[in-house]
Order: sequence, then structure tokens, then C-alpha cells
Amino acid sequence: MGAATLTDAERWPTLDDDGHARLAALRGHADAPPWVHATGDRLTAADEPVLAAAERGPTDTDWVEALIARAHADVPAYRRAQREGRSGPGSALSELPPVTRRHLVDDLASYVPVDVPLDRVLEGSSSGSTGAALRVPLHPASVAADLVLLQRLVASTGAVWEPDPRRLGLANVVDQRVAFTYASAMTAFRRAAGLPAPLMARLNLSGWPDPASRDRFLTGLDPQVLSTSTLPLMRLLGLDLDLHPVAVVSGATDLPASVRAAAAARWGCPVIDLYGLRETGPVAASLDGGGHVLVPRRVHVEILDASGQTVPDGSRGEVVVTVDENPYLPLLRYRTGDHAALVRDARGAVLVGLEGRAPVLFRAADGTLRPSIDATQLLQAYGLAAYHLHQGADGSVHLRALPLRGLGLDPRAAADAVARWLGRPVGLTVLDDVGGLGPGKPRRFSVDG
Repeated sequence: MGAATLTDAERWPTLDDDGHARLAALRGHADAPPWVHATGDRLTAADEPVLAAAERGPTDTDWVEALIARAHADVPAYRRAQREGRSGPGSALSELPPVTRRHLVDDLASYVPVDVPLDRVLEGSSSGSTGAALRVPLHPASVAADLVLLQRLVASTGAVWEPDPRRLGLANVVDQRVAFTYASAMTAFRRAAGLPAPLMARLNLSGWPDPASRDRFLTGLDPQVLSTSTLPLMRLLGLDLDLHPVAVVSGATDLPASVRAAAAARWGCPVIDLYGLRETGPVAASLDGGGHVLVPRRVHVEILDASGQTVPDGSRGEVVVTVDENPYLPLLRYRTGDHAALVRDARGAVLVGLEGRAPVLFRAADGTLRPSIDATQLLQAYGLAAYHLHQGADGSVHLRALPLRGLGLDPRAAADAVARWLGRPVGLTVLDDVGGLGPGKPRRFSVDG
């Protein structure tokens, strides 16, 4: 998965001359940020059947059983398990031991099928917010299928996302001290014959030398879809730019109800909360804040308790994912480190109360332990854009809170609600901006001792 310098023709084999010209114009835009990276989708005409299948969604209902059989034929870890008599091609999914991030970090090659040519491997990275950092092998077609899924999700909200050469098709927005920024073309975008492939850009809000130039770039190109996470979204809302997105897609971190509502009110568009991991790809999406519905892909979810046993529907536990989308890394029973309950309704399988990482337990004044999911539900009512609740080893509790501007809500009321919940005094620090929560993906809860 080493780096290589490619020509633009190699980065976008199917992009026509007009597309290359539009891409060059984007790169050379007078207000463009410093581009520090160059990357393309690497798609060829031979990938089209995969993308067409992604547009339709899976039609085979026995894909899990087929994956188990194929893994025992082609994936080293399961071939070894078969030789040792621990499992076989006819094993039930529940009979297979879960796979953890540590397994992939320690021996990734044991989970890569031996029959898949490796000449097209792309490298993805997972930051390790729930474990050790990991480099993930990705296939160009499976990465592009994520865009096709995104189109389906946007369409399912009733929004219209069609190529518009006057606008940026998608902006992937981050806000970091240092970040990869680049311009690209989305040749996988499903569109009518003759319509151009939309362009996209990965943009760092803190990456322009001149903020006025940043604001002109964003308003001038007016991205159709904003793909981001909670903290950059809050920063973007605070810039108060004249933008007209057809949809906002948030991922990577929890999306508070107050931030979702603020984005929907500001831009009058659907806000999609997309849940997934780099290892698994997209798993579930919340279109309205009412739970995360499994996406229409080869994705299967179980909920396990701390001992690894499956829990009944409606009971909370760890989200464990089986997925067959990336030919370089099919996964059977992958432990995500995230927690939720699984319910089933007219929408399908739904993750309810999704919470990243293992739940943190706070100790109330009476000695009882209170799970962090209760604090999540409690604090959502007070319009906090972001927060961090910490309990020291001596039992003291402190809330750092970033209120969402314009709602007129008092963060002290949130601290008082936590105090009533735990029966303890709660200190409060009101933050002025997201920087007070620290770099990267901030933790929402922590306990010493």
C-alpha cells in the first residue's frame, strides 16, 4: 500500500477532456486553498457492474452464509480455523469468534482473501479513537460504491442531487491544524447520459491563509452536499455563509440533536447522520434523528454483551458487524467498540441510542453506577452543541459545555440537571468555541479511577 505518483489520466481513467478541464479550473481557482494532496477514484469501465449493483442494492438473502463458506476457502484466518477444527464453511455465524481491531492491527494479512489480486489496493487509515491506529486496504470500486450509497440516501429524503457544473458537487469539510486537501472528480456519480461528472473537494476550514478567500471560495462554488462531522459543521454554521446545500451528511462523530436542528433550520435541507467505520464502510444512517437504519448493502449487525453473547432485540450491547462490501477485507462479526440497541420496525433493522466506545459509568452520590447513555439523553435537552462530562477519582463532576448560539439556553441548567441525576454538585466551564474541547475527536465522557 505504498505511495506512488500518478498522472491525472491514471487517477481518473474514465474522465473525459471536459472533466479534466473543469478539474484544472477548480485546482486553479483564485480563492482555492493550498492543495496538499492529489488523489483520484482510479475507476475503470470494468468497475461499472459493481457500481450498478450498488445502485440496486443487494438481492441475495443468503450472502452471510456464502461469505462464511468463502472465508473458509480463501481467508487465511478461517482456513487456519478449519484446519484446526474450530469452524468450517457450514458454521453458523454465531459459532464464529468475533474479530477485534487488535486482530487486524496485529495480523491484517490473515483477514485478506488470498484469491483477490492486490494490484489495485488503495490505502485507508483509521485514527484509532477506539483502539490502535490501523491501515485498511480498500478497493476503488468499493470506495466509489460509498458515493452511490450517499446518492441513494440523499434521494431517499426527497432531495434532488443532480450534476450542476456551476457548483461543487460535494465538499468534504474538516477543521484541523493540518489536513489533506485536494480536488477530485466523482466519475462514479449516477447520472443521465451526457451529464458531466460532478467535482468534489476536501477542504480544511483552517487551511486558507486568508479567511476572506475561504469564504469567497465556499459561497462562489456553493457545494451541493456538505459531508462533514459535528465540530466542522458547527464551525461552518458559525461562519454564517450564504450556502444552499441540498443535503448535509455528518459522520465520524456523534451528531447532537441541537446541531442537526440548527443545520436543518439554517439551510432548509435534510441532515443525514451516517454511521460506519473505515474497516466496515457505512453501516447505518439516521435521516431524521429517529435511530440509525441499516443501509441497503451486504451489512448484518448483531448486539453482543460483555461476555460475547447475543442479546435480545431492544437490549443494549456492543455493535458487531458482518460485512461483504470490500473485496480486500470482508469481515465476520467485527466488534466496533460502539454500543446501541437493535430494534426492527417498518424501516428494517434500526440501531437505537447509538453511542461510540464503551459506555462510561458515573458514580452517583448514593454509590449506584449510572451509564453515560443516560447523560447523553439528559444533556440533549439543553441545546449543547458539544460537551465533555468528567468525574474525578474523588467523585467530583465537571461539565465543559459549548452552547449552540442563538437558542438562548443556559448551560448552567444542563449542569444542574446532571447534578440532580447524580446527586452531586457539578462544576461548569462554558466554552466559546470548539477548540476548548481539544484536538481530534473529543471524548464526551470520562471518569478517573
